[in-house]
Amino acid sequence: MSEDKKRGRRELKDSPEVKQDVFDAAVRVFARYGYGAASVQKIADTAGVNKAMLYYYFGSKEELYNLIIGKSINALETAVAAAENKDISLEERLRRFLTAYLGVAIAQPGLARIIYREIIELGERVRQMVTDHFTGSIERLAAVLEQAQEEGHLAGVDASLSAYSLFGMANIFISRLMITEHSLDNDVLVDHILKLFFSGAG
Repeated sequence: MSEDKKRGRRELKDSPEVKQDVFDAAVRVFARYGYGAASVQKIADTAGVNKAMLYYYFGSKEELYNLIIGKSINALETAVAAAENKDISLEERLRRFLTAYLGVAIAQPGLARIIYREIIELGERVRQMVTDHFTGSIERLAAVLEQAQEEGHLAGVDASLSAYSLFGMANIFISRLMITEHSLDNDVLVDHILKLFFSGAG
């Protein structure tokens, strides 16, 4: 019996399920160890496959990591796009943005940890690309707020600082999730942030 079979590793190729398992395992390993210490062997062991399958599905560790980063960036941009829908009220636009943004972190905390590592901690691989996209997302949200001001739907505060404040309030709860490994209810968080944003705490 081969070593792979003894260890219960799967040998099936061209399986979307196995490919997803490898991807999910990579997210967990990269989130825990960072890019440098996350070996292909660790990822393969976590997924229950041999290393050849990782190369088969994703080409290399670097390509797999870049794919994960790309998925995180796409999630961020999708969340911001929800706030750019001009057919609904400003409050609903921001609600959809926050729900999508926090929802990704709650559903996939490993992705959030990897992005935080790139931006705040080590910046091992693609920090500039990640920060550029993050900055661009803030500018897009600021444009939404600025337009709302021009239309009389929002007080005349600094739109850019307000966009940072919205991201900041959301990010502190994402940080809490990564520290405690326990998430709060997404709807409760969104309601709380919107109440503070539109009405203040006083």
